[in-house]
Amino acid sequence: MVINPRNYQNLAAWSVASVIGCLYNITVAIGGALNRRGVFRHLDQAFGSQGVTHIQISKMVYELARRKYLEFDGSDSVKFTNKAKMRIVDVLAGDRGIGSKYYFISFDIPESKRAYRNKFRYAIKRMGFKQIQKSLWVSNKEVGDLVEAAAVEYEVNEYVAYFISERSNIDKYIVDLLS
Repeated sequence: MVINPRNYQNLAAWSVASVIGCLYNITVAIGGALNRRGVFRHLDQAFGSQGVTHIQISKMVYELARRKYLEFDGSDSVKFTNKAKMRIVDVLAGDRGIGSKYYFISFDIPESKRAYRNKFRYAIKRMGFKQIQKSLWVSNKEVGDLVEAAAVEYEVNEYVAYFISERSNIDKYIVDLLS
């Protein structure tokens, strides 16, 4: 039997996103941060019925920390890194309500950072931003913290401007674009 590494990579990527998404849903449900013990307990509840053992869960958490998706601080609480937030950015942005203001992003990222520019563009699309012009994007969700996390994660923060407006001279176009 020949194993296609591409399929394995897609499965691994799905697993990372599903575990991080599960942990995020748990933090929302309990209304706060998780500690190390809570991470294992909740992942055991979520994946134990699917035949995942305690050892596999332990390895999964270790691997997430090693790959810098999770951080454990001195008080034993677990934090999502910017890298983890980018894996579930669509979930995080989806939890934000639609507001009455417009949130704009403008960026001019040099060609030498093309790969990071493409990753940043993909992230803001997943946050719900729509393109108005070549490097001008708009959303009606307040996701400034996620934009900042994406800019820092992809090392383009010095090329990105984020601003808020209550109205503009193209309101009708923006409403049509965002609906």
